[in-house]
Amino acid sequence: MQNLRSVTISAISALSVAMFAGAVSAAQVSGGNWQKSYPLSGKASLTIGTGDASLDVHACGACRAMSIQVDWRDRKPADFILNESQSGDHVTFELKEKPHYGIHISIGNLHEPHVTVESPAALDMEARTSDGGVKIAGIEGAIELRTSDGGVDVSDVSGSLRLTASDGAIRIHNVTGTLESRSSDGHATIDGKFTAVQVHTSDGNLDLTLAEGTQLNASSRVESSDGRVTVRLPRSMPVDLDVHTSDGNIKCDMPLTMEGYDSAHSGGHNLRGRLNGGGVPLAIHTSDGNVTIAAL
Repeated sequence: MQNLRSVTISAISALSVAMFAGAVSAAQVSGGNWQKSYPLSGKASLTIGTGDASLDVHACGACRAMSIQVDWRDRKPADFILNESQSGDHVTFELKEKPHYGIHISIGNLHEPHVTVESPAALDMEARTSDGGVKIAGIEGAIELRTSDGGVDVSDVSGSLRLTASDGAIRIHNVTGTLESRSSDGHATIDGKFTAVQVHTSDGNLDLTLAEGTQLNASSRVESSDGRVTVRLPRSMPVDLDVHTSDGNIKCDMPLTMEGYDSAHSGGHNLRGRLNGGGVPLAIHTSDGNVTIAAL
């Protein structure tokens, strides 16, 4: 009986220690960063929504897996719902804050979570944020970004880029391929080697540089509802220009074969002409602001 009692007590003690260790481990997981790796066999694709959290996506060299990490910062993991899954080479990830009921008072500025994605460079991605900055670097593929409130920084990507931003500065640097960008409020700075561009800003200045090596193969359009527009082109680039401003001046620093120029107080200013013999149509329109066309 004594031996049996000793064995029983020892077993219970061991179980208690194991349960305590498990509780500590679980606390460390819930209190620290969340992270998961997704193995890949082909080209990766990602659908991700981060709510008010900021998002950083970048290539990880020759890796064969996608890694997603959540840094909770000042927030509690229990305040969020995290859903994630993988089907083949497609990963789905969503982070959203749980609904609050009643009156909630917070003192000071809380830092929202930060989501980091590391992926092979070849990646097709659809990303959405509600109120948080977005940073994308080194990705090759079809990229679609939607953000309601937060800055956007995209660099060293190639493929097709579609961006919809409601409020926040936009920086697009060294992009190769096609670009569709619509922004409502914020300065936009864009440069790259494009095959087609469709850019619209509602309120904010726009600086667009078509880098050396750009070859437009489809009609392109640049629009601004309220703000200055500056477009820089390679000196040898052949395009058909159609420039209009309702309230502002037009300045072209490149040799232009004029096809028409209209200037009237009621109709604004209109300029049409060909650069380097003409080529793909490029329209530059603004409702309120000056337009400058400059050579690189």
